[in-house]
Amino acid sequence: MRLHQLRLSVAFLAVSTIGCSTAAAPVSLQQRCAAVPVDDLVELKHYENSLISACPPGAEEDCIYNLTMAQTYSAGTPDLNGDGLPDQLAKYLGSNYGDADIVHYLGFVQCGDGTSIKVLEGDFKSVASPESTKAAWPDLDATRECAAPGDTSSPVQRIKLVFNKETFSYEEIPEVSPSSVCPSRN
Repeated sequence: MRLHQLRLSVAFLAVSTIGCSTAAAPVSLQQRCAAVPVDDLVELKHYENSLISACPPGAEEDCIYNLTMAQTYSAGTPDLNGDGLPDQLAKYLGSNYGDADIVHYLGFVQCGDGTSIKVLEGDFKSVASPESTKAAWPDLDATRECAAPGDTSSPVQRIKLVFNKETFSYEEIPEVSPSSVCPSRN
């Protein structure tokens, strides 16, 4: 009788937990690369004068970060994830604020199959990684200035970018609005 009760208990437990499991967030770069939609994968191509393109495979014509637009430049190739391969920081000048030196920055890490995924996106004056580090996902230093034309009196904001393993992206800590750099105007 006890064996029968034990079997029933195990069967009930197995049936009651079906469909109750939650999918775990990808924990490795390869898992993340496999989990993102194909449109979020990019092929990085390097050209003269630090120009690059960062477009989904086979979608060069429909991509704003392509060579034809000629507005995306390399901003460095640090090893962001500590795998020994160079990753890519990029500056996209197509969204800059006129004569102000604020640029749309992007960061990509290699998936290992010729594609990369985006791990950083934001508007900054500069983004820098540590000169030498063996650690995966080092904190990045960014700066931001007032984007109002002619403003030279506003202080430069210093921003720390920290990698969030849950979102698989760099985030500002604390998050600062680009408009907070400019003094209030009456």
